[in-house]
Amino acid sequence: MTIMNLIEDAFSKKDFEEVIELCDEIPKNQNAIGYKATCLRLMDKPQEAINVLDRANYPDNPYHHYIRAEALMDMEQYESAIKSFERIFELEVSDETSIAFMKMNYDTCLSLRCDELIEMEKYVDSWKVNLKSQSPYSIERFTRHVRQYSSIEKSRKYHVRISSHHAKVKLFEFLKENGFEITDCEGLLFLIDVVGKTCSPDSGGEITISESKFYDKVNYYPRDKIESKRIFFESGNLAYEGYTLNGAPYGFGKAYFEDGTLYCEGIFDLKGIAQGREYYSSGRLRFEGEWSLTRGYGPNAPFNGNAYDEEGNLIFSGQFEIKRGGVGWPMIQKPKGFALMQKERPKIEYFNGVIG
Repeated sequence: MTIMNLIEDAFSKKDFEEVIELCDEIPKNQNAIGYKATCLRLMDKPQEAINVLDRANYPDNPYHHYIRAEALMDMEQYESAIKSFERIFELEVSDETSIAFMKMNYDTCLSLRCDELIEMEKYVDSWKVNLKSQSPYSIERFTRHVRQYSSIEKSRKYHVRISSHHAKVKLFEFLKENGFEITDCEGLLFLIDVVGKTCSPDSGGEITISESKFYDKVNYYPRDKIESKRIFFESGNLAYEGYTLNGAPYGFGKAYFEDGTLYCEGIFDLKGIAQGREYYSSGRLRFEGEWSLTRGYGPNAPFNGNAYDEEGNLIFSGQFEIKRGGVGWPMIQKPKGFALMQKERPKIEYFNGVIG
């Protein structure tokens, strides 16, 4: 058995340390260099992978450029990754399956770079990157994309395009920690329902967002300020558990009535719950769906979803009609009689209480 056979066997077993040791025995072999760099990237060492490729210096090896592009994507250096992808397409790749996969990840990188530029409000630059896509938007559709998928807008379901294997592992860990059911881990495109808490393969065809944009949508950014904590009532009973920002609910979490009954679960922002489910004190479901994000006075209000009475009967499904008073306090016009907030709800000020 040759060294390359041993390398391939160890790689198939995900014994990356063994692969690297074997590759070092044939330091000039281009395939071995590629395996070593790939293993370093999969071990969450993207910069070391790039260093290996730089030292080897085979500028006409398209596979080395592809590994570099993936490592740069792992480091969220999408502009540099795009250049590495484009260098691949200047070279010859005879394997049609390989080039198709590379082009798919190139489209992923373009999408991620577009999202990054949109977040920086560099819309013209984002439009220029978008023009490199195989299916470019018209300027009108691109404008709608920016408006629909800005940080302000929320949705129940997201079409998420994952940038790399490592990013997918981290995203799935995050989803599992927050109670999601993941139906199939293959591929890079997924449909994530944040209310139903499901993640399943997506066939594409819809406007997609990157995993970093998805984190933003569910209030998991800025990561260095987000903490997973428990908040208690003055009585000592649990009021909230989940992610917080500056000591208040922000991101995935659960809030409770003082007797321990679940009050609401889902994604919170600074004005209360934004997406998820709310329950009566009896434990029956009261509302599931999305809340409108209140920028002025007052809490978020149920906006789009299903409303139930205290007996568990569905009384309304669809988009609510919300009216705002002179100070911006939201008032539900439709469905008529459905209160904005429950009288016996736990008061929001308790959520800023003792942190456990």
